[in-house]
Amino acid sequence: MAVVKRSHNPYADFRSSMVEMVVERRICGADAMGDLLMSYLSLNSRRHHPAILAAFEDVWEAVFATP
Repeated sequence: MAVVKRSHNPYADFRSSMVEMVVERRICGADAMGDLLMSYLSLNSRRHHPAILAAFEDVWEAVFATP
């Protein structure tokens, strides 16, 4: 569900939202992560895309980190 929100730190808000989605949907595959990214990009203004991409990169590294 898309929610309109004003933010002082869009990166942190997008990252937190993505982590929540990964946990709730038990996302662990590259295809599902790609779908998640595409949904964030399509639902948000282009001016937020740099923050979305930065947040996604951090979440990706956390999901696919090797011990």
